[in-house]
Amino acid sequence: MSEPVHGKDLDDLGARLAAARAAHEPAARSVATGALARGTRLAIELAANAIVGVVIGVLLDRWLGTGPWLFLLFLLLGIAAGFRNLMRAVEREAADVRERRPPPANDKGA
Repeated sequence: MSEPVHGKDLDDLGARLAAARAAHEPAARSVATGALARGTRLAIELAANAIVGVVIGVLLDRWLGTGPWLFLLFLLLGIAAGFRNLMRAVEREAADVRERRPPPANDKGA
C-alpha cells in the first residue's frame, strides 16, 4: 500500500516547482530589453534600405541625367525592400512564439 501524502511534502514539492519555474523563465526586464533591441534593429534596417535606395537613385540620376525619376524609383524600391525584411522578421518572430507556446488543451468534455 502507498503511504498518505503529507502537507509538508506537498509544500516542499510546491517550493521546488516554483524554484524550477523561476530558474527557467527569463526575467521580464531581459525580455523587454531584447524586444527593444529587435525593434531598434528593424527600424534601422528599414531606414538603411531607404537610404541605400536614395543614394543609388541620386548617383544614377547624376550619371544618366534623368532628373528625379531614378531617385524616386530607387527610394520606393528601398522602402519596399525594408518592409519586406520587416515582414520576414515578424514572420520569424511569430514562428518562434508559436514554437514556444504549449499546444492547446483538448477539452471536449466528458
